[in-house]
Amino acid sequence: MTVAVASYQRREPLLRLLRELDAQASASPDLGRDLEIVVVLDGSTDGSCEAVEAERWSVPVRVHWQPNGGLASARNVGLAAAGDGLVWFLDDDLIPSPGLLERHRTAHDGGPPSVVVGPCRIPPEVHAPAPLLDWWDDFYAELERAGRIDRFDRFTVANASTPAAVIRDAGGFDEGFVTYGLEDYELGVRLLAAGTPLRFDAAAVAWHPDIPPLSLLITRQRELGRNAARLAGLHPETTELLFPPGSIPRPRRLLRRLRLRSPVTLLALSRLSLLGWRASRPVHRGVARHCEHLARAAAHASGVAAGDPSGVLLARLLGYPAPDSRRASNQPATKPRSSDQTISR
Repeated sequence: MTVAVASYQRREPLLRLLRELDAQASASPDLGRDLEIVVVLDGSTDGSCEAVEAERWSVPVRVHWQPNGGLASARNVGLAAAGDGLVWFLDDDLIPSPGLLERHRTAHDGGPPSVVVGPCRIPPEVHAPAPLLDWWDDFYAELERAGRIDRFDRFTVANASTPAAVIRDAGGFDEGFVTYGLEDYELGVRLLAAGTPLRFDAAAVAWHPDIPPLSLLITRQRELGRNAARLAGLHPETTELLFPPGSIPRPRRLLRRLRLRSPVTLLALSRLSLLGWRASRPVHRGVARHCEHLARAAAHASGVAAGDPSGVLLARLLGYPAPDSRRASNQPATKPRSSDQTISR
């Protein structure tokens, strides 16, 4: 088995992950046999390479550094390193729960080739907003009842193992997804279309203790919006789930009333709202909460507008009348960037 860890500027969380993996592997000779950890540093300049190579590991740990090309690119390097064996993709900011290595190693002992996905849970001792915790509890409870993943928007490879050939035969990760998010959704579309079983193992828990700052979350919202537009362009059948019809949340209704369509203007509003959140948080948490929601919504809408110049997807997102179909049809189609599947996370 190859544990493929893609990392960018996260030296301390990366070391934390590797130490726990090493401890689990060294606890049993069988677990450590034929195990390799491949760390793909995607442009990291924070000393991650030197720190990993300075440690003494009980299992082989190989470091590959590359110029920053995005998570999909880094994961393809790890995929290629796995050869014909099992590959376990694991995000660099996770902590494996006790027994997680054994669970993924034994998950593929019988049955047809499949992808096994485990949950990434916020530890009980970490303070997080109650609505966020409730959402994840409901999400994982539904997957646990089903025991499988049957929708692309429920698929993730943050904590997922499979025979490497399963991902390779599906075409690997689309390296056109350079910024944050949805490269695993796009892979999920192809895996489901190929009939690949996507199994969910509720006991294969990896802990996610680090809550990103709001500024980073808002940046990611813009990147998610752009990548959602790209995914809908690649696979039009995903549009209904990515941009569902129905009631529009309050922050988006405000964007619609302001008649904002430009990605630049939407981004400026997001940044102003973030400033409002910072100013109001110490004195009025209700106002701060509204500013936060507006900052997130405007950032996401900005990404969608940038990713789909036709305006069709922004119209779906905010409930605008659909733009002129003839004008929209003149926009160039989004094409995936070719990726080299011959490369030896």
